Amino acid sequence: MTVLEPSAMQHSGVGDCGLLPRLSVCLINPKFMPSYWGMDHILPYMPGNKRNWTVTGALPTLAALAPKHCDVTLIDENVQEIDFDALERFDIVGVTGMIVQRQRMHEILDRLRKSSATIIVGGPYCSVSDAEFADLSDTRFVGEAEETWPAFLTAYARGEPVARRYEQSGRSDMEKLPPPRYDLLQTGRYMVASLQFSRGCPFLCEFCDIITVFGRRPRLKSPQQMITEFEVVRAAGMRHCFLVDDNFIGNKQKARELLRAVVEWQDLHGYPLIFSTEASINLADDAELLDLMVRANFRSVFIGIETPRASSLEETRKVQNLRGDTMLDKLQRIRDAGLVIKAGFIVGFDSDDKTIFEEQFDFIQRSGIAQAMVAILSPIPTTPLYDRLKAEGRLDLNHTDVAFHPKQMTREILKAGYDDLLRRLYDPDAYFSRLLEGYGGSPAFRAARKAMDVRIGRKPTLAARLSEIAGGAVMVLKLMRSLIGSSSLRSVGGAYLRQWRRNRRDNGAEAIPFPTFVVLCCEHWHFMTISRSDRKTDFGIVSTAPLASGDDRSENYLPRQARPAA
Repeated sequence: MTVLEPSAMQHSGVGDCGLLPRLSVCLINPKFMPSYWGMDHILPYMPGNKRNWTVTGALPTLAALAPKHCDVTLIDENVQEIDFDALERFDIVGVTGMIVQRQRMHEILDRLRKSSATIIVGGPYCSVSDAEFADLSDTRFVGEAEETWPAFLTAYARGEPVARRYEQSGRSDMEKLPPPRYDLLQTGRYMVASLQFSRGCPFLCEFCDIITVFGRRPRLKSPQQMITEFEVVRAAGMRHCFLVDDNFIGNKQKARELLRAVVEWQDLHGYPLIFSTEASINLADDAELLDLMVRANFRSVFIGIETPRASSLEETRKVQNLRGDTMLDKLQRIRDAGLVIKAGFIVGFDSDDKTIFEEQFDFIQRSGIAQAMVAILSPIPTTPLYDRLKAEGRLDLNHTDVAFHPKQMTREILKAGYDDLLRRLYDPDAYFSRLLEGYGGSPAFRAARKAMDVRIGRKPTLAARLSEIAGGAVMVLKLMRSLIGSSSLRSVGGAYLRQWRRNRRDNGAEAIPFPTFVVLCCEHWHFMTISRSDRKTDFGIVSTAPLASGDDRSENYLPRQARPAA
């Protein structure tokens, strides 16, 4: 078990609180269940004893917001165990979490019921279901907490009364936020850092809680703030950085300003970071933005496509996907610019009948998007979708996987069609068909990647190439053990070998290199394993069994829609 000690790290903190008593604060991020975005089944094959794919941004952000009189310790249960006895040493113990962490949040808070520490809870899930935690914590935080969190800590240190519930009256000013405390994390245990440039999205998608939590007018940090945060990530020894914005181009002009600053910073420092992010599909209509993203060393982008059916997009008010030319044309322009596309899809809209599953499969196969995350439509509290379904009497939280009554099919047909769609999409040949057709079918993509490699100066030595090949061989051996253990060596391993030969045959000198192809096989193994599991947690399925009593909104919630929330 890990023995926890209050951190002795001192820092500038937020505000000058004078000579206040020192507080020891511990913040906990609960363990995730295996999920699409967690990459759990890839981690064993990666070098360096990685324990978790992406840093959850809440912990280092909250630590940075703590005033000077607070000594903060961060525990991410995804990379270290919790020593509950050692938690007694802290004045305050806080638990954060997203909806997919709901079960573990409850378990941890139950364990802390008899603790002498003050127990607090906050984060995305608490923000949409705070009544659920009323009896599990002393204080809970709803929504943004850049103002309420420091105010609570200061009042607590002064011995003043603190509230049972905090909710800011206004939006946080992003330009006043301090850089996150990555120095308090075990950064060597992660693959990807996460940072936030903006909050909010200008669109009106009915199923999305972003506009109800963060608003429609994007609020952004300055380019200099972001450069400072990139330096923090770089100093922590991390190479990959995911910008967790709900829509990176929600304000295109500000995104351009940031990207120009990033290009300059990358040029100056020899391109220390590789970036990825999320954006709306209208990114395809801005050639300058695409060029700047690639020059800034963005390698991939997640797009919320949701559905190829126009009537479903109109119904859910995702009209931005219908403007201009076809979505396939837009996706091709984004890929041709040099970006790998990952995407989210949803089934279960009112305009969906049982033919939607074949329509989704055909579209996804034609799109060339290998990493296609599909979810059943989820009515999230605070969203217009939740309110509409409730008003129509169609909200029903008793079903394990579908929390509403679909219009044109039964819940059983929706769930069965969804399960079959995932199995088909993550069949090895279907997956690599998308991947290789997307790669081989875009000479512009390959040219853009080559040009970027020249710009970066990536010319690996013979020794470096041999080292990469050796690393790929080690990954192959580890993957083979998993395939043998699951009796999949002939079927899945044979498909990998077949697709490797296709890659070499069709792409010749421009074929995907062996080490990279091995990583892609490991990624596929993860996705296929999740798609065939009973609990497709972050594909959009999670148990809705009640955990706590309360009003009807605190009983059962499905996770957020298909996007990599932070």
